[in-house]
Amino acid sequence: MNIKQVRYVCAIVDLGSFSAAAAREGVSVQAVSKAMAELEGALGEPLFERRSAGVTPTPLGRAFSTRARRVLDEWEALERFASAPAVVANSPFRMGFCCPAYPGVDRLVRLISTVTDKVLGRRVEVELLDCTEGLDVLRARRVDGLITVGALEADDVACTPLGTVSSDVLVPLNHPLAAKSEITLDELADYPVLYPCNFDHYCHAVVDEYLRRGLRSEIVRCSVGDAVPEPVTDGRCYSFIFVGNITGAPEGYVIRPLVRSDALSVPICLSTLRGPGGLDLASFRRSLARLSLFG
Repeated sequence: MNIKQVRYVCAIVDLGSFSAAAAREGVSVQAVSKAMAELEGALGEPLFERRSAGVTPTPLGRAFSTRARRVLDEWEALERFASAPAVVANSPFRMGFCCPAYPGVDRLVRLISTVTDKVLGRRVEVELLDCTEGLDVLRARRVDGLITVGALEADDVACTPLGTVSSDVLVPLNHPLAAKSEITLDELADYPVLYPCNFDHYCHAVVDEYLRRGLRSEIVRCSVGDAVPEPVTDGRCYSFIFVGNITGAPEGYVIRPLVRSDALSVPICLSTLRGPGGLDLASFRRSLARLSLFG
C-alpha cells in the first residue's frame, strides 16, 4: 500500500468514477485503474463495484475511505511542513476568482477561503476579478492561481479541471418564467439572455455552449458594472447562474433549474503559471474538491 493509492480511493469515492479521480489527481485513468487493482489484490476484496454509470464503494471501500481521509490529512500536513515550514506558516495563498460580484457571491468566497485554509494550514486570500484582467493579474504574480468558470487557455498557463457545477436560470420576480418550477431551452427562446463580455470564460463555457445545444435566445451583450441594457430593466432578460444554492438569488430575482435533459454541467478550472513554484497545487485542488461544490 502507498499514499497514492490512498489518495485515489478517496478521489474515486468523492467523484464516483476513475476518470474524474484521475483528472483531479493529475494522472492517467490507467494509472488509477492499475493502482486500484494492485490495492484490491493486496486486500483480497474489491473496494468498488464497477458499473456502466460509474463506480460505488463496497462496504470495505467505505470503511477504507473513512480511515484513508484521516491518513491523508496527516500526510498532507507533514508534506507542507517538510516542503517549506516558514513559508507555509507565514505567507498567504492568493487566489483570483473570475466571477461577477453579484450579491451573495461573497458567501462562496468565504467558503472557499475557510475550507482551503483549514485543509492547507495556510491563510487563503480570494480576490474577485474580471476575466479580462485575470490573466494579466496572474502573469504579474499578484495572485498565485485563478479559479475560472471554463478553461483559461494560454501557452504559459497550466489549466486543471476541478470538477463541474450545474447552471441554473436567474430571472426577475416579474418574469413570465418565474412561476415555472423547471425551465426548458425552448421556453427560453422567447427571451433575451445576458452576455457579460468581461467574463468571457463564463460566456464561452455557458452561454456559447447552450447556443451550440440549440438555445435560440437573443444575445444582449454588456459589461458587468456598466449601464443596464433595456431588456434587463424591462424584466424580459434572463441570465445563467452557477452554485446558486450557495450564493442565493439577488434581491428581486429567483433561481430556476433547467430540466435535466437540457441542463449543462459547467467546468470549473484552476489555472497557474507554468514552471517551478513553491505552491502545493495538488493539495489546493483536493481541498476545493472537499467543498462538494464541484461534482
